[in-house]
Amino acid sequence: MARIFDQDERSAVRMALARESYRDGTMRLVEPELARARWLVSTQNGLFAVSDNRALLVAHGWFFGLCRHGNRVFMFENCARRDRFRPMGRLIAVDLVDGILSNPVVLAQGLDASCHQIAMIDDLLCVLDTANQCVLRFTDRGQLVDVQRPFRPALADDTNGNYMHINAITALPDGIAILAHNEKRAPPRCSELIVLDWRWNETGREKLTDKGCHDIAHDADGLLWHCASMTGEIICSDGRRVQVTPDRMTRGLAFGDDCILVGASVFGPRSIRDVLPGSVIMLDRSFRPVAEVQLDGPPADIIAL
Repeated sequence: MARIFDQDERSAVRMALARESYRDGTMRLVEPELARARWLVSTQNGLFAVSDNRALLVAHGWFFGLCRHGNRVFMFENCARRDRFRPMGRLIAVDLVDGILSNPVVLAQGLDASCHQIAMIDDLLCVLDTANQCVLRFTDRGQLVDVQRPFRPALADDTNGNYMHINAITALPDGIAILAHNEKRAPPRCSELIVLDWRWNETGREKLTDKGCHDIAHDADGLLWHCASMTGEIICSDGRRVQVTPDRMTRGLAFGDDCILVGASVFGPRSIRDVLPGSVIMLDRSFRPVAEVQLDGPPADIIAL
């Protein structure tokens, strides 16, 4: 009779396998052929390819930031898992040609395990080093170019109010936008959308209406949206609020040609988040839900393919 592992044992196995993958410089690809998938979704229990009605596990691991540039997909993986203060974060690049993932390469490792979103800006791969409140910039081959520090230095255990928990980044027509979560500040405050120029100097700061927000996404009209995570909504820069889920948090947001994908998950202590359920909810262009696909883990970031 097969033995059933409890929650702590499953987490211990996942941690051991993640450390082995980190040590060997490998990516644990499960299914390289994405078939009819329209999205890639990172979660704490793997990377998933999502179509209109199902999710396919692509790779084992605790993934966060995702971005695509040409025929390559870049991703951040936390190989320390729950032991997040170990410098076992890494950047991975995978070729995506004709719907097939191939040639995974570890571009950089030894990064803080709590890094969040990544974005290709000015032909450099920008990694939000959330815990150290800075932006690491790499070439697409993994060479570190520089470290941008547009904000006051602060660590996650900062008690003077400087730590913002930056968690989302995107390029704007005239600069860069970074989202400050802010609920981990002392005292907590509403999230902020911070605008920087191309020299990484702050030029504006918009106080949002909610705390603990995630994501910055552009719609077809160029308007910005973010997840008001704790109320289960997504919010537009023109003031529109869309209720996606009444009892879960929203995190992960991407606009496709004909629909919007939003991540939804149960909120819980960090120590058990890798075993919490999650899903992605598909909205049509009128923001009506048309489908929901279950995931084996809470979603973190989403990109359209």
